[in-house]
Amino acid sequence: MDLKHKKIAVIGLRRIGDAVYTLPSFEAIKRFHPSAHITVFTELQVAAIYQHNSFIDEIESYTKKIFWKESLKALKSGNFDLCIINHNALKYAVLAFLAGIPIRVGYQKEGRSVFLSHKRHLPPLGTHRLEHNALLLDLLNIESRDLLPRIYEGGAESVQSQVLLERFSLVENGYVVLIVGSIAETRRWFPDNFAALAQKIISELELQVVILGGPDDRDIADQIYKLCSGNQSELMNLAGETSLRETILLFNRAKAIASNDTGPLHVASAMAKPVVTWFGAGDENATAPTSDKTLVLNANLDCSPCLKEVCPLKTLECLHQVTVEQVFTALKRIV
Repeated sequence: MDLKHKKIAVIGLRRIGDAVYTLPSFEAIKRFHPSAHITVFTELQVAAIYQHNSFIDEIESYTKKIFWKESLKALKSGNFDLCIINHNALKYAVLAFLAGIPIRVGYQKEGRSVFLSHKRHLPPLGTHRLEHNALLLDLLNIESRDLLPRIYEGGAESVQSQVLLERFSLVENGYVVLIVGSIAETRRWFPDNFAALAQKIISELELQVVILGGPDDRDIADQIYKLCSGNQSELMNLAGETSLRETILLFNRAKAIASNDTGPLHVASAMAKPVVTWFGAGDENATAPTSDKTLVLNANLDCSPCLKEVCPLKTLECLHQVTVEQVFTALKRIV
């Protein structure tokens, strides 16, 4: 398929980690068709993932409430030749269809087949997200399997980064970031574990510790901060205090990151930063970061991965089996 000089729309995904794994698609399209013009349609909470990416020409971002309506208007008026629909819900295939885009690429699911011009069946459960997206590009004769997700900084952001470091009294490569939240209890390590890890980083590695996360992570971050009563001068609790773009900048100047299985984990890994993480309920085969600088710990229990948000056994044993000493030992290998 000749996409030279074509206008391409990409309907993005709503979760941070899922959005990260679509990034190789943009680079692959530009590699095969450098003159194609790519616009990504995304919700505001993940728009920062796409910023300063030279393989993306435009970003259209809207709140969840108005996303469908505003995207339809922009897709109709944009004279797009092709739409890649990363989201698998029915309404997004309908969106591209109603916009009158002639080539509509996506997975067959929920009766979407009639609204797609180029389609294929969903791959088996456990297929990695990168392969999931690569299979869609196969329909366009575009190869992306040799590419990994990358998140970039803009030229002017070096100044913003320095302002952030000064604002929080941090020194580049002088701190370790902890990502303590996650969407479900089955992916959240325990506050006392994070507190013990923080204190070991401070006392043995002589580095500061910075807790980052969104507003929903404030409660667990506050618990960890209180548990570190003897080391609070070297612990910065910034949960809910930074935007996603500011979080990206702080990741890029950290010595390392230790993280739950959650969206920001994939951001840090896509920046090729040293990262330690752990999997339990989540499927490592499907979503583990692919960077060679990311170390993944996994107790590999018989009940894992269960993919549940609440532990069916009420024990969270897959998380208990990942010890503070294991995580700290892994961190020492990469800092």
